Amino acid sequence: MKYIVFLLIVLIPSVCLSGETTICNDNDRCINTETNARFGFTFTPSYKNQYQIDLLDIDASCEDDAIPATDKVPLPKNSYFRQTLDKDAQTSNELMVHVYELDKVDDGDANTDNTEYTIEKYFSAPHKVCLNGKHRVQKSNYKRVGGVSTGVLVVPFKLRDGDLYSDSTIGPYLSYKWEVIEILATAGLSQISVSEVGTEDVESETGLTAAIGINFEIDKNWDVALLLGADHLSGDKGDEWEYQDDIWISFGIGFNFTR
Repeated sequence: MKYIVFLLIVLIPSVCLSGETTICNDNDRCINTETNARFGFTFTPSYKNQYQIDLLDIDASCEDDAIPATDKVPLPKNSYFRQTLDKDAQTSNELMVHVYELDKVDDGDANTDNTEYTIEKYFSAPHKVCLNGKHRVQKSNYKRVGGVSTGVLVVPFKLRDGDLYSDSTIGPYLSYKWEVIEILATAGLSQISVSEVGTEDVESETGLTAAIGINFEIDKNWDVALLLGADHLSGDKGDEWEYQDDIWISFGIGFNFTR
């Protein structure tokens, strides 16, 4: 168990403070260090668009079909944006975001290097992504690449020393998603079958479980995780149990509260 607790502590990411400047490098890539995911870490969800999408002013309505094309903000593909910290930053119809990284955008003036135009257009204020309505942005046009998720995880069985045990676990989980992988940590209560010493009687005891793993999104709110964990029983039962704090392997089915 102590090894699992140690790994949980190590894998929980820390969030670093952002700077106060905007950087446009020699590769014509601009980064807003006031809102970017520093070192790839951010609590709020962050996204990358695989195709160009249109952003709206935060005061515009996603249902207003009279918004002219000139009032939309086209976000080039391979840009990064993250949800704002406002309490109503996400509803069923819209998402408030900060753009924090993108390529320089051409302002049409051959005498400028496009830096000021890009900063003013994309970094000077938050924007709105329409999830529904007349200006809906299809979910297939962008993907989540960062942020913390929470949910509930159920582990139906455990594999110990090559044998399956029906010691189920349920508990909350916390995960962090990077662009290529999502790491999950969970702790909860387990119902563990324990044999009485010197008899063939089997009793069900309640124990504590901790686990870490890799999480995979399979639907909007549903996940499957591959897990490595350990169980702990207290008192004499724990002292006598042969698998006390031993590592097991399993999978879990999770319901995500964050998406």
